[in-house]
Amino acid sequence: MLQAINLKKTYSDGTKALEDVSFNVEKGEVCSIIGPSGCGKSTLLFIFSCLLRPTSGKILINNIEIKKPFKDGALILQDFGLFPWKTVYENIAVGLKIRRFKRELINNITCSMIKNLGLEGFEHHYPKQLSGGMQQKVGFARVLALNPRILFMDEPLSSLDAISREKLQNFLLNIWLKEKLTILLVTHNIEEAVFLGKKIVVLSPRPAKVLKIIENHNAGDINYRSKIEFFEKCREIRNNIKLKVI
Repeated sequence: MLQAINLKKTYSDGTKALEDVSFNVEKGEVCSIIGPSGCGKSTLLFIFSCLLRPTSGKILINNIEIKKPFKDGALILQDFGLFPWKTVYENIAVGLKIRRFKRELINNITCSMIKNLGLEGFEHHYPKQLSGGMQQKVGFARVLALNPRILFMDEPLSSLDAISREKLQNFLLNIWLKEKLTILLVTHNIEEAVFLGKKIVVLSPRPAKVLKIIENHNAGDINYRSKIEFFEKCREIRNNIKLKVI
């Protein structure tokens, strides 16, 4: 469904972020992208979501080159991206209003998201009144309300504590199991990459190149973290990153 073909990105100041990055993501697959800090992971994600243009190379979705944002894709950022002056209800509804959905439909979809994501009772709270985990759920709800088929996620759980992070990883897994979305997840956390990613793309230090693409068939199992295969896959990823960086 998604293809990166020979992507290169050099910024105007001469900084090289990407160098000949190519890989595929199948429809309904979760692909984790992992690499050293500052290697170009976020740049790659912004190119996929059409917020940046590559210096050369191209992005294909269903074999069609994409050059501008498309309604079936949605980007989730690590800082949640909530409007502090809007309530939970208003934050979730904002995308629907921009797309000019009818008021009744906006209310039905927003209320459904609030119920499904366990935000009932917090409809009129502002972001500052919520925990980090709940703020991120509001961010997810706002995106899912638009019914995207592709999610681009830029370290969406990195600012959370370990317990909240694990709960939201389970939450993301349940969304994927239910909706079968295609997800491109940028993370610097090896355990997160292994738990969620059916495919794991390991990037080099900047400028990022694809060092290895690792299949991870056990991802999607809610009990994966407690199995020996999980620790073995984490060790495989860690060894690849260390070896290549050295």
